[in-house]
Amino acid sequence: MLQTMRNSGKRAAGWLISRSAPRYRYDNCLFVLAHMRCGSTALSNVLCSRAEISGYGEAHVAYRDRESLGQLALNQLRRGGWKPGAAFQFDKILHSRHDLAVPREFFDARAIFVIRRPDEAIASIVRLFAGRERNEYASAEQAAAYYVERLARLEALWPRFPAHRRIGATHRELVGDPDGTLARISVRLGFDPPLANRYVSPPASRRGGGGDPAVSGQHTRIEPHLAVPGDPTASLRLPPALAREAQVRFDRLEEWFAQGGNGGNLTTP
Repeated sequence: MLQTMRNSGKRAAGWLISRSAPRYRYDNCLFVLAHMRCGSTALSNVLCSRAEISGYGEAHVAYRDRESLGQLALNQLRRGGWKPGAAFQFDKILHSRHDLAVPREFFDARAIFVIRRPDEAIASIVRLFAGRERNEYASAEQAAAYYVERLARLEALWPRFPAHRRIGATHRELVGDPDGTLARISVRLGFDPPLANRYVSPPASRRGGGGDPAVSGQHTRIEPHLAVPGDPTASLRLPPALAREAQVRFDRLEEWFAQGGNGGNLTTP
């Protein structure tokens, strides 16, 4: 009962905020659509260090209507990531429960898709959750199931965004050549001045599911030397069919990202 009352209160507050200013529309939003352990926190930190972008990381908002944007602003306010004068609202979405029933207007937003090779991502998810009291991914198979499901959802979302309002990057591109990747994002989405490889890690991105609790606060830029290839495949021991599906979905999205798109402007409304 108490949780229901809290949720109703959040919805009511979201409705009021969403009607308080014209900027609370999906065409004034910027989303990172990704999965866990792909470098999305570092990219979010770069984006949220911009004065015109309000946010901090993963806000855990389910996008179903315009009221959801009011809830996003409310979460930012509560977590210290709200910029009242910012033209754009930001969120990082890593779980399909948050973008499974989105309205048509959701695809008016700008979207940056980020993915990581399955062997690296799955092993990293297992390491992150090992020993936690609430371990949703106690095994590589559980982490792989999440990975496959999430990439399937990203595949469904990608073609629904206009080409000039979306861009995709892999983890190896982001951490292997951060300056080049940020330059590509800037050109596609019209950042002027272009994105710079520097950031201040907001506290909210390092706690309570907001982002990366492990290393994001230890850096002020995306460090190229962090892109050290590993070989965790042998220790995963995934069912062959699951491992194949994970690789096929990654390869498909990576190919779509490489095909690209043209144009676009991220301009203040």
